[in-house]
Amino acid sequence: MDGKIEKNRSVKFNLQVDTKLDNLARKLGRTKRTLVIQMIDYFYSTKKDPMDINDHALRNQLSQGINRILSFIKQQEKDLLVPNFNLSSEMLNSLHVQVSESAQHSLALHDISIHLKGMNRTMDSLNRQLDSEKIKKSVLITNAVQLVDNFLKDRDAIGWSMSSAKKDELYKKLISDLHKL
Repeated sequence: MDGKIEKNRSVKFNLQVDTKLDNLARKLGRTKRTLVIQMIDYFYSTKKDPMDINDHALRNQLSQGINRILSFIKQQEKDLLVPNFNLSSEMLNSLHVQVSESAQHSLALHDISIHLKGMNRTMDSLNRQLDSEKIKKSVLITNAVQLVDNFLKDRDAIGWSMSSAKKDELYKKLISDLHKL
């Protein structure tokens, strides 16, 4: 193959083996010659004995590979998964604490809200009472002014002798004092 002319060599085997080789070559999509060359290369490079049908060496290699993979997975679990699991557990616990505190704050705010609503009702009631008292005071002042007016009219009707300016001044002072009530 290196530019040299190859000498063909032959290997003789019986018809049954030739049939098996022909079927195998067709199944794999190769020629019998290519298949024989590849088998020889395979056994040469792997140093496997074709007589060892169970292929203990391959089984041992697979077992060692599986053990290495399992060891790697266990190490990754120890290095990555366990710390992440612990961190997520801590975060979950912290979240539970925060939710609990938030619920307590919410209850406290609810209690404060109820208390404020009660205070608002009380303030509304006091404002209504104050308005009522203001109305009563206004009515009282109006009645007192009316009484004074009636008194002054009656006094004038009886004829008390006083100057008009003096009467008006006395009237304004009386009204002013009544509004101060």
